[in-house]
Amino acid sequence: MQAGIITGKEIVELLEFTEPTPAEDEAVVRISYCGICGTDLHAYQSGVMENPAVCGHEWMGEVAAVGAGVTNFREGDRVIGGIAPPCGDCAACRAGYARDCPHQLGSLMGTAHGGFAPAITANVRRLTLVPDGLDDLDAAMVEPLAVALHGARRTDIRLGDSVAVIGAGPIGLLTLQCARAAGAGRVDVIEPVADRAALALELGADRVFNPREDDVAAGLAEVTGGLGPDVVFECAGIAPTIQHAVDYVRRGGAVTLVGLANEDATINPGTWISKEVRFVASVAYTHKEFAIAADLISSGRIQVRPLHTHTASLSNIADAFSLLNGDRSQIKILVDPRG
Repeated sequence: MQAGIITGKEIVELLEFTEPTPAEDEAVVRISYCGICGTDLHAYQSGVMENPAVCGHEWMGEVAAVGAGVTNFREGDRVIGGIAPPCGDCAACRAGYARDCPHQLGSLMGTAHGGFAPAITANVRRLTLVPDGLDDLDAAMVEPLAVALHGARRTDIRLGDSVAVIGAGPIGLLTLQCARAAGAGRVDVIEPVADRAALALELGADRVFNPREDDVAAGLAEVTGGLGPDVVFECAGIAPTIQHAVDYVRRGGAVTLVGLANEDATINPGTWISKEVRFVASVAYTHKEFAIAADLISSGRIQVRPLHTHTASLSNIADAFSLLNGDRSQIKILVDPRG
């Protein structure tokens, strides 16, 4: 069996792996779709993928086999892969910080490859059933929505707050919608790519600022009565925009870091202190948030289908990465390894 792995800078190769078989507490999942994440793209651009299991972690599919000890999943179940619930036994869990259990994220790292493959083994604690009303394409978008949802849930958004989102890639566009669902009264987006800016407006942004042409800080201050946004989400995942987020937010406001930059960032500590900014870091999601994300899609409160711009076969995965890297009008590319 072949699986797509990033092996160098702008290099994705199909490598041979043994056909998976389930251990006692595992299931084998036949992959239907796996999304190319921004983390994958950053690794492709840099040539550094620290763990091959992370390459292709936005997957959904159908259970093909279960281990002897598995009773809560069966063959034919449609499932989404993510992180496990809290372990209940580590120092964080015993201290009452189950939400911060470090073993949840560690559960992503237990395979030799990710979901750019016909099949994968997963501990069943990592799996979430796909609701009957959700088709496979929408289910493939639950994982990235859970990332945006987690950021919004970690942020104190009050009814009527003004919000700015930096970056209109997949996570930024989903964060925009999550902020609306959380009660934001106004959501502005900062995005230089015209196609992405247009989609942000289609999905509910009040205004999109082009950082290459507009004085964004002045524009945000103007539309918020001279204050600046109450909350700024950094979703671009590039180093300079971390400081930009603090420059844009009102004094006493909140900045939530959702995007993951590859390089070190330079900040102005004086701005952070003088503005008394509340800073929130958000990584991945919780197991529980998968069910919440699926319900938001099923109920129509979050739209994910407009973000899906291309589907590639596994044999064309290298071309798919090259397309996403070179064509900024692409938003979410899904890989279908069945063909």
